[in-house]
Amino acid sequence: MFVKSADELFGPITTIWHPGSPAKHIPWTAFTIGPVDWEHVNTTRNIISDANNIQQYFSLELQPTLWQAIMVVEELQTAWEAKCDDLKYALFKPAIEGGLDKVNKYYRRFDEKPIYVLALVLHPYYKLDYIKMPWGGPKEHELERAAGNLNAVNWHNEALKIIEKTMQDYSKCVPTGATTCSSSPSQYACLY
Repeated sequence: MFVKSADELFGPITTIWHPGSPAKHIPWTAFTIGPVDWEHVNTTRNIISDANNIQQYFSLELQPTLWQAIMVVEELQTAWEAKCDDLKYALFKPAIEGGLDKVNKYYRRFDEKPIYVLALVLHPYYKLDYIKMPWGGPKEHELERAAGNLNAVNWHNEALKIIEKTMQDYSKCVPTGATTCSSSPSQYACLY
């Protein structure tokens, strides 16, 4: 109702003018949102809600959440990859692909920081099982190599290496014969 009468009441919403060109008046009715536009708004909301839902995993105040980092980023990747292949989201495919590029950029950084794997391995429920479930262990590694993927990685083995290296680094920091932990973070500076 307002949009229909706004042109009469207020005139054009804006006037665009470039030197040497006639002025262009844009009426309020140009900004009317129709059913197709509302469908685009809802589709955009669906895409954004994936990221919002993932962000909620990290919003806990009384519980640690670092152990979830790898899993929730994979969940977001899976959701957006499915939307990329869905015709309903075809109009938004370039934006979704851009979002996936950004998510993948940070996902690859997990390899540089062993803390994410350590947090997952130290979780009382998941331990090394989570790494084996989605990425496989020695058996899956051999199957991939047999299928021709010479760059296949045994992620279970990689996680074990991270644990072993961390324990070796930690053992170098702990004074010999120590029976209690010191609360001084500087004592363990070599781990950081």
